[in-house]
Amino acid sequence: MVIFVVIVVLANRDWFAKEIMTQKIRATTGLESEIGDFSFGIMDSQVTLGASRFYNSAQFGGTLFLDVPEMHIEYDRDALRRHEIHIKLMRVNLHEVDVVKNSGAETNIMSYLTTLAPQQSGGGSRTFAPLGGYKFTGIDLLNLSVGTVKFIDLKDQRRNRSVAIGIQNHIYTNVVTSANLPGLSQELWVRGGYVVGLPVHPPTRPAMQ
Repeated sequence: MVIFVVIVVLANRDWFAKEIMTQKIRATTGLESEIGDFSFGIMDSQVTLGASRFYNSAQFGGTLFLDVPEMHIEYDRDALRRHEIHIKLMRVNLHEVDVVKNSGAETNIMSYLTTLAPQQSGGGSRTFAPLGGYKFTGIDLLNLSVGTVKFIDLKDQRRNRSVAIGIQNHIYTNVVTSANLPGLSQELWVRGGYVVGLPVHPPTRPAMQ
């Protein structure tokens, strides 16, 4: 009987893990999710999500937040045992990001950033707060792609708009805080990120000689 149960669990491990992950995402972030393809390696310490969508809380209308065709993560298993999140490789493709402004003039992205990645003292860079007892310690290599970003105003739909960002396979190394994403904020600004409410900054102009 025990062997039968083990076979069933291993044969359906993707389904079990998907259900657990959906519950964990809801509990730690408040986001509902639809996980499409999902696989994880028992021996090789990697997780892959495909065709997944994440939805805002009721505070932001329950609307779409992220459309993620692919997210691949290779993690440090020893760090995980120490309740640390150390990612060796993270490849994420954000097909669509929706910035939603609610009736209280608050945007979802700023609300989530404030909760999950607060600014360091003095208004500096952001880093992930501990979640579920796990401390984020960094990403060795991040491969980031961003497609379209939309702005949705729940109070005034006439203000809705979208921008094709078009970032493909940008590489960042040793990411611990937002300061380790050099040039990303400025590039998002240039590509129109400010038009759709992304918290980005214009490129710094060189000082006058």
